[in-house]
Amino acid sequence: MKKFNIREWQVKQRSLNENVAVTPMFDETHEEFMTRCKNSGNDEDACMAMHGDHIFKEPTNEQGFDDRFKDAMSGAGFSDEEQDDIMSRDIGDGGSPFPGTDEVSNGYKAAAALKDELRYVTYKKLSQEEIDTFSKEMVLHFLDNTTAAAAAKIHFAKKGI
Repeated sequence: MKKFNIREWQVKQRSLNENVAVTPMFDETHEEFMTRCKNSGNDEDACMAMHGDHIFKEPTNEQGFDDRFKDAMSGAGFSDEEQDDIMSRDIGDGGSPFPGTDEVSNGYKAAAALKDELRYVTYKKLSQEEIDTFSKEMVLHFLDNTTAAAAAKIHFAKKGI
């Protein structure tokens, strides 16, 4: 007797039922629904008919951050030209604290000293779970600063995240 193969059975069932009913979920975007529907063996027209006038979740993307960042800069009194200049800057990858200078600022020195203290003193007193919680809280604290938020945006954009 031949072993039961679930994949073969699913293919056969799909061909018998022509279209597999797929219901949109409240927390998915239109694109996510269409992908899930097509992966169920349906064509695009059948998927469009299945969701009808369902209201999908808006897709989130990096553009939302840019808009919020520009709004914050406008509120702070930056002109359009200044905003474009700031948004186009590459803050570097940790080499020199400021482009074109070899002088290390007091802020850079303080940050390096704090990183050393965290790595060699504070972290040793914490469990991995506590380190994760501490790191998350520190990131949120530092992202309250516009320059730090811009640095984070550039960092993640370079990594494709």
